[in-house]
Amino acid sequence: MDKQNIMPDTIANLEQVKQKNSANIYKVIEQYKPISRVEIAKISNLAPASVTKITRQLMESGLITEVELQVSTGGRRAISLAPNSDNINIIAIKLGQNLLSIAHYNLSGDKGLNKQITIPKKESCEMLTDFLIGEIAKFITQPTLINEKISAISLTISGLVNPKQGVVISTPTYPFDHFPLANEIEKAFNIPTFIGNHTRCLALAENYFGATKHCQDSILISVHHGVGSGVIIDNKVLLGKNCNIGEIGHIQANPLGKACYCGNIGCLETEVSDTAILNKVKEAISAGKKSAIESDNLNINAIYLAAANGDQLCQSITEQAANYLGKSIAILVNLLNPEKIILAGKIITAGDIFFDTVKAYIKSQTLPDFNNKLEVIGSELSSDITIAAFALIKQAIYEGNLLQRIKV
Repeated sequence: MDKQNIMPDTIANLEQVKQKNSANIYKVIEQYKPISRVEIAKISNLAPASVTKITRQLMESGLITEVELQVSTGGRRAISLAPNSDNINIIAIKLGQNLLSIAHYNLSGDKGLNKQITIPKKESCEMLTDFLIGEIAKFITQPTLINEKISAISLTISGLVNPKQGVVISTPTYPFDHFPLANEIEKAFNIPTFIGNHTRCLALAENYFGATKHCQDSILISVHHGVGSGVIIDNKVLLGKNCNIGEIGHIQANPLGKACYCGNIGCLETEVSDTAILNKVKEAISAGKKSAIESDNLNINAIYLAAANGDQLCQSITEQAANYLGKSIAILVNLLNPEKIILAGKIITAGDIFFDTVKAYIKSQTLPDFNNKLEVIGSELSSDITIAAFALIKQAIYEGNLLQRIKV
């Protein structure tokens, strides 16, 4: 066999092994800090020589540092290693429907400076990208950050995203059409940039820091201006070759329902999203139905609060939405058998009327062995709008994609 045909594949495989080993060692150091090189070798099952070489590279890049000497058990005391997380700066961004949220984190997850900006209407993806790059530039040149080296940028957005290529395939809100947004940001700042679907990244954040931290398999359902889901299997986001597994919002919930922007009729989004529920309450009140909500205070937050407080109209509409959502979640439970279902979005403030209805449908429409230990709970993190983008950076670190590129 021709050596030239073998070499590229061999080099690629060796590079993948190197990335995997580096990521494994970094995770061990992060989990067990402070820790000696000898202990790292035992936990990681890597040869001491490999551990020494990789930790030296991680120290040279500034990702880890030597700390106090460990207590001697006889012989020379071992030097401990720990992450250098406090000195690694991340910019995490959520491109929302109307608001751009930007935050500074260190790699430990400590959140610092953060800002929200109203997004003006932009007629092209180029105009929106210029606006986005301009706001990032303003943010990182503020006095508290101007002297800090930014190691990575991440951005989440609703819609179809290819995170491997950094491409926004499409969104219901903005004119992106297979647009290489991550590449455009990276070119502007010469900083490694990552992009992902917001709901799938929020599921990842729950798995790293929140409600699903101690389970392997979970599903997060987010209700916002749309309805999305993120599936975690074996502690990894389920993406598939096409990178967009989890579009629960486009399961048909009501065959006689309204047209969805995707072109189908009666999608879950048209029955359950915040926009759909707000419109239903408005229509009901206009038709003469009674509600405790004053007409000048009719917004989605007021509706869910009224439902929690016993308003019959808001309860009825919220319960109907929970019916549709529970049936769709039951399908996912039968397919994937998760340990936990996490519900995120303003709708969880409706309380028991929402949760009890969703749980009842899941219990009645799934296999007993799948639902008897299944937890259905609210998100612990959805109020932090940029935590999903921060989780995307942690994933890039843990998978080795960013380790070779960070310089502190």
